[in-house]
Amino acid sequence: MTFGDALERMKAGQKMTRRKWPFDDAVYVEYTAATLQPYLVVRAGEREAIPYTATDVDIFSDDWEAVR
Repeated sequence: MTFGDALERMKAGQKMTRRKWPFDDAVYVEYTAATLQPYLVVRAGEREAIPYTATDVDIFSDDWEAVR
């Protein structure tokens, strides 16, 4: 799946990952507390989620898939 398709699923509440990533990272949408503005975060395993900025490699890849 493309990044655009994955982004739409993330906006709908789905967690996504890339097959080529060597770790169990999941990217998904969170919202700011005050203004409810959406932003992407990435979380690996039990670690705390951190803000995620897609790289050009991530944006142009087509190996995005839903986290099970």
